Amino acid sequence: MTSSADKHKKEERQHIDLIADKLIKQHPSLPAETVNQTVDDAYQRFNDQPIRDFVPLLVERKAHEMLGDQTTTATPESLDDIN
Repeated sequence: MTSSADKHKKEERQHIDLIADKLIKQHPSLPAETVNQTVDDAYQRFNDQPIRDFVPLLVERKAHEMLGDQTTTATPESLDDIN
């Protein structure tokens, strides 16, 4: 039996994978492996955050920033940095 937490974690990972696919298309000059690693690095920054609702959005923004995309705004590395 799959718990609600397991289901949420799986869905979150699917969102992260979609973000990586999207960024690979947006950055065709970069190797896919580089983009995937950047997304994973951005995702790891939010491991300890208890509120997970916006993690995919924050990961996408952080990965854009890390890849040098100037079209997105910087995001906090931690939800604690918002205040």
